[in-house]
Amino acid sequence: MFTNLRKRRKRIALYLYNDELNSFQAVVQILAKHLPKCNRLRAEQLAVIAHNAGRVKLCTGFSPDIYKILADLVRAGLLVEAQKNSK
Repeated sequence: MFTNLRKRRKRIALYLYNDELNSFQAVVQILAKHLPKCNRLRAEQLAVIAHNAGRVKLCTGFSPDIYKILADLVRAGLLVEAQKNSK
């Protein structure tokens, strides 16, 4: 009789875009500092993928966690975007 009327939360993906403004080392340092569970090696891998492919998915999650990371990365000077996953 009663159905679950709660909305499902949508996952949000955070993408880093390649830019010509930041040096490779600066991007690595910013990612290692602001992304959870991201060490220097993982930050280098993400930066290389963004450089070669144009963009890379940094992480997924739910707001407000993703939007806090987004704000930190934007404040640090990176070109990032949050997109709702289509699934």
